Amino acid sequence: MARVEALSMSGATAIPAEYVRPQEERQGLGDAYAEAAACWSAAGSPRIPIVDVAAFDAADPASPASLAVVDAVRAAAEDWGVMHLAGHGIPEDLIDALRGAGTGFFRMPIEDKEAYANDPAAGRLEGYGSRLAGSAGEDGKREWEDYLLHMLHPDARADHALWPAHPPEYVPVTKSFGEHVSALSSRLLAILSLGLGVQAGTLERRLRLTSGEAQVEDDLLLKLKINYYPRCPQPELAVGVEAHTDVSALSFILTNGVPGLQVLRPGDGQTWVTARDEPGTLVVHVGDALEILSNGRYTSVLHRVLVNRQAVRVSWVVFAQPPPDSVLLRPMPELVQGDGAETPRFEPRTFRQQLERKVLKKTNDQQEDEVKKQPVAAGRRRGGAHGREEGAE
Repeated sequence: MARVEALSMSGATAIPAEYVRPQEERQGLGDAYAEAAACWSAAGSPRIPIVDVAAFDAADPASPASLAVVDAVRAAAEDWGVMHLAGHGIPEDLIDALRGAGTGFFRMPIEDKEAYANDPAAGRLEGYGSRLAGSAGEDGKREWEDYLLHMLHPDARADHALWPAHPPEYVPVTKSFGEHVSALSSRLLAILSLGLGVQAGTLERRLRLTSGEAQVEDDLLLKLKINYYPRCPQPELAVGVEAHTDVSALSFILTNGVPGLQVLRPGDGQTWVTARDEPGTLVVHVGDALEILSNGRYTSVLHRVLVNRQAVRVSWVVFAQPPPDSVLLRPMPELVQGDGAETPRFEPRTFRQQLERKVLKKTNDQQEDEVKKQPVAAGRRRGGAHGREEGAE
């Protein structure tokens, strides 16, 4: 498979046919810089909320400052399914080092990066790769993206042969970043639990608790995907990543400052909002696993990535997700049992089954995903079918 980077560097003025999106998908596509300028300059245009969690005190979650954080995070997760997260506690120098290490890997010659190549046909998704759109490639269309994917946490489950040896700082910097994101995941899940009116540890426990006769807690898994979007001569015909929702519980995103990430504004099913570069923040998405546990209160956000003619875009995405087989995802009992209980909107499934339903297209009439949502469903249904384990941003 030809790498997108090689196509971009070839000097071609037109993209190959397999990267040209169908006509019905091209509305709203264009150069990411132009689309960002149009989105940001329009009077009254919607804006992804910025939420600062620094004031949340896990030792005193009922304090006024903590409650204010809980309310702000809850509102963003319910109304948008995405937020710019400030006060995350990850040192800025570590973030800069992470950006430098990932960029250093992609600056290597393509033939050197091929030493880390994956093999999706053989079921090996981790490593250096490029991809078909829609995961199963049902339309044969490709996305304008190369990437590096590997397990980040826990370290014992990581295949370190897939961690680049160059630049030499890649391994220590990435490990340190993973430790910080692991702690941040726990913190944010505690806040989101309180936003649902349950105890702080509830969501994380539901994402880690093995179903069976014995209650055993497994690790919450973190996967890192570095996305590399080369310059594109026809951005009005291509996408970096097609519209989809993430299957993870949470996704944490850093970029090199080049625009491209767009989220569909929940509620109208029509307005694509381009994420701004908000200094000192991470973009955080709600994913399918969290939507299921919250019985649909928190929104798994539909999003896509545009490309541009001017600059290479790089993003670092960490997917926080439950173990694939040992944890059963279903609406939390606290929400669907007892007085005032809600109607369950999702059938129980493991994380792997959720992947199969969305990524591998194994849904059927007997496996209908959910009791369909109200007005937003029609606007989100198509992209929801394209959720993927390593898709995004």
